[in-house]
Amino acid sequence: MTEAVQPGSGDELGPVDFLAIEFPGGRLTAPGFEKLLSLADQGVIEILDMEFITRDADGRGKSRKVDVWEFAVPGGVDLAAWAGASSGLLDDSDVGEISAAMQPGSAAVVVIYENRWVLGLVDAWRREGARLIADGGLSADDIVAALDATEPS
Repeated sequence: MTEAVQPGSGDELGPVDFLAIEFPGGRLTAPGFEKLLSLADQGVIEILDMEFITRDADGRGKSRKVDVWEFAVPGGVDLAAWAGASSGLLDDSDVGEISAAMQPGSAAVVVIYENRWVLGLVDAWRREGARLIADGGLSADDIVAALDATEPS
């Protein structure tokens, strides 16, 4: 768990998470991007970074960050805000880990986002005298391991 931002500091940030989604053959598809942008438009999330990664088709596993315009952008989806932009939240070691999971010839999008909906929830409790003392996330691997440990053998 991470230490919570102190109330009234003006620097409140909801929990930050990421997704890495692989697209076989480097073919980006519209529905997921449409949903992601809709969540951002509704204020449910704030997209902090969106990075695109490709892995060479030759099987040697070379990967690199690329600009969104190197792909055929799905029709009707405006990804212009992320063209050439990078927050620096995704470093070379992150790219290496993600690309190691990718198939040759594929592309991936990594979305780093803030869960904005949490701020309203916490604020409602604060108005009643409660205070946020910690927040954080659990890795999918930890959750699966915990669930597996509870299953009868």
